[in-house]
Amino acid sequence: MSDDHARDETTPAGPPGLALRSIDHDRRYVLGFPLHVAITVCADRPGACIRRLPRASWAGNAGAIGVRLARAGTGEEVVRVEPSPIVIRELGTPVFLLDPGACRRMLFDVSSYLPAGIEPGSYALAIVYAAPPDRVESPAVPIELAAPSPEEQKELQRLAPEIARFGSWGRWTSLPPDGGAPVTDGVEPGDPLRFNRILRILMYGPDPLCDVDPALLDVLDGVYAPEAHALRAELHAARGDAARFAEQAELIRTRYPGLAYWIDRIEAGQSELGFVRACRARTRGGG
Repeated sequence: MSDDHARDETTPAGPPGLALRSIDHDRRYVLGFPLHVAITVCADRPGACIRRLPRASWAGNAGAIGVRLARAGTGEEVVRVEPSPIVIRELGTPVFLLDPGACRRMLFDVSSYLPAGIEPGSYALAIVYAAPPDRVESPAVPIELAAPSPEEQKELQRLAPEIARFGSWGRWTSLPPDGGAPVTDGVEPGDPLRFNRILRILMYGPDPLCDVDPALLDVLDGVYAPEAHALRAELHAARGDAARFAEQAELIRTRYPGLAYWIDRIEAGQSELGFVRACRARTRGGG
């Protein structure tokens, strides 16, 4: 799935472009729940710096993600969505900078692109990421879309009013719960919402981050495994455990360099989890 395109030294110099390094996905997804996929992008030249790239994330896609979904076997295309990013930082569009030699992993949800009533079955999924004037497209990867179990269907029905109010799984996860009540839901292995639930606990749970047991993150397998290491680094930093934080930081920088920016932010005192927690504290304090 690697697609690095370093230009030959004889090629005339021009503006640097993007290259897709990898696509990461789970093999099975449950219809109605998030469909998280991760891509890692880099510059097509090792020494290039690329600015103002739209940042797709679990909270939202910034219009930068397109989808191709086809039935396995027949190749019949059932979803074709083109990306349409509009990068206006002054209006709050999330953007990022690719430093020379750096790469960026972005985990995002494409469940909203699926048409209502799509049938369970085997499909081929390709992702398009656009950062005008560049765009990259992943190879098609095999996925299974499974019907929810009776218990999962009950949970979808229970959460339906909340999702309707928030508008998406990303907003349900990132915005404070209605009424400001702390999140106390449990998380089970294999839960299609385990990543979203854990983020809600870390941002809006009743316990301070330093008291959250890192074992909570053990359920984050599959496509979420790299992010689980970054979240462990967050918890070790909150606990003041420098040794264990350093272990996670080294692991990420060597095995998952597309998440090195996350470690850099923690080290700079710019943790997004810490920011959300600080905002909650100010709101509760009336300041």
